[in-house]
Amino acid sequence: MSIKAKKRLVIALSIVLVLIIGVFAGVNLYADSLLNRMGRTESFSDDDVYSYESDRNIDNIALLGIDADNGSGARTDVMKIISLDFDNKKIKISSLQRDNIVYQPLMDRYEKLNHAYWRSGVQGTLSAINYNFDLNVTQYVLFDFDSVEEIVDILGGVDIQLTSSEAGFLGLGGAGTYHLNGSQALRYSRIRAVDSDYVRMSRQNNVIDALISTLKDKSLIELLNIVDDVLPYIETNLSNRAIKSYVTRLLGFDLSNIEQYQFPKDGYDSQLTSLTLYGYSPQYVLKDFSGEVESLHHFIYGEDSGYTASERVLQVEKDILALAGY
Repeated sequence: MSIKAKKRLVIALSIVLVLIIGVFAGVNLYADSLLNRMGRTESFSDDDVYSYESDRNIDNIALLGIDADNGSGARTDVMKIISLDFDNKKIKISSLQRDNIVYQPLMDRYEKLNHAYWRSGVQGTLSAINYNFDLNVTQYVLFDFDSVEEIVDILGGVDIQLTSSEAGFLGLGGAGTYHLNGSQALRYSRIRAVDSDYVRMSRQNNVIDALISTLKDKSLIELLNIVDDVLPYIETNLSNRAIKSYVTRLLGFDLSNIEQYQFPKDGYDSQLTSLTLYGYSPQYVLKDFSGEVESLHHFIYGEDSGYTASERVLQVEKDILALAGY
C-alpha cells in the first residue's frame, strides 16, 4: 500500500471513530436528559441503613410506593425488594407485608413496617428493612401511589383478570379479564374490603406484571416517549451512571420469568396475633419471624446460601413475641 493510500485509510478510520464517539456521546446525553427528569436524593452508606454483607452477585433495590390517602401522612403501602441476580440472570421481586411489627432503629421502638416512612422517611424504611430482614438495601426507587393512575393511562391501560368480588367492587360485570384505565387500576390495587391486606399485595403485583407485559409490546420510540412521560413521577438515589449500567447488564436477563415472593410466605395463616401499638391497628406478630426471614433469604440468595437467622433477627423475634405476651 502506498503512503498516499495509507493516509487516506487513516483519515477514513479517524472519521469513523469520531462518528462512533459522537453517536455514543449523543445517546449518552439524551439518556441523561431523560433520567434527569426524576427526583434525585443523596445515596446512603451502609452505616446509614444497617447494611448486611453477602458474597452473592446480587443487587437489591427497594421499590417503595407511598400512599397519603389516609389523611394522616404518607406511608409505604408498597414495599418490594427488586433483586437483580447477575450470576443466574434473573430478576426476583419480594413483597413485604406492611403491617408486620418490626424494630424501627431510627425510632428505637417496635411498630408496623410501613410506619417507618411516615416517621423517618426513606432512610428509616431502609434501616428497618435491613435491620429486621438482614438485607443490604441502600438503593431505592419511590413513587406516589396516585401516580399509578397517571402511569397506567400513559400506557393506554392494562389488562387485569378480576374475580367476581373484585369486578363488583369496581362496578363492572362478573369475573373475567378487563382492560382497566388508570383510575380503575389504582382502585383495584387498593382493594382490601373483599378479602385481606395480604391478598391486596397480590393485586399490586398483578398491576406491576400488567405494566411490564404492556411495555414488552412497545416499540423503542414508544418506550422512549413513555419513559419521558413517566420519569417525573419517580424519585430515586440511583445515579444516571448506575441506571445505565443496570439497563446494559439486564439485556441478557430472562425478563419473561420474573419470580415473586411475599413476606410472610403464608400470609395471615402465619400470623400469631394482632396488636394495637401507639393507637394504630392492626399490627401483626409473626409466630416464626426468624424462619420467615430465613425463607426470604433463601428466595433471594438461593437455598444453598447457607443463611441462618442472625443474633439480631433472633432478638427481634424474642422482643416481638414478648410484646404479644409470649
